[in-house]
Amino acid sequence: MSVSTRLTSRPRVEGAPLIAIGLLLAATIALSGWSAHEKRTQVSAPVVAVLQTRALQFLDGADGSVTVRDAISGESLAPIVGEAGFARGVLRGLAQARLRQGGRPHEPFELRHESDGGLKLSDPVTGRVVDLTVFGPSNVAAFQQYLEIRTRPYSGDRR
Repeated sequence: MSVSTRLTSRPRVEGAPLIAIGLLLAATIALSGWSAHEKRTQVSAPVVAVLQTRALQFLDGADGSVTVRDAISGESLAPIVGEAGFARGVLRGLAQARLRQGGRPHEPFELRHESDGGLKLSDPVTGRVVDLTVFGPSNVAAFQQYLEIRTRPYSGDRR
């Protein structure tokens, strides 16, 4: 055997070892695909009931405030006055998305209180939903005033 043959030759993988490696690779791919499929089919959203909902119209007032009206009864509600940066920001984002999709500004939004404690403002025209509870209690209060959310007072242990 020459020196060059010794340096360039590699061991050959044949027969049973080659079949074992192929089966191991095929099993790994099959199991990872099955695992991903199971994860997708097992993920289910918790069932959340809507406890209260109200259709609201938000319109720009002449004095710079935002007038709020119940879209069903026409009742005027407390306006959004002053800075109210959070409320104005949420409404501006929803209104701009609505106008881009061809909606009209006077169509009502839906404010809903859900059984998981969530407070959400949605636009039926665009399908966009803003979960207001993720912004903290002080920001939620800007919209919570338009629903009559009743919480049970703590009454201690009931034994």
